[in-house]
Amino acid sequence: MADTKDGREDQADDAEERQRERELEEALERDDEDEPPADETDDGAESAADDGEESAAGTASSDE
Repeated sequence: MADTKDGREDQADDAEERQRERELEEALERDDEDEPPADETDDGAESAADDGEESAAGTASSDE
């Protein structure tokens, strides 16, 4: 079989399709698993970041 651009593109398409099928099968296998519990430490970090943004927004509006 000769090596042609069309042949290489077909092989690449086939490989991508197999990858999508593997990912779908893995996702379906994990579908019945429970979600991991949320870490409380992550919530605290997000709250601190939000507080900083609100302070910056308040400063910007008072300058106007």
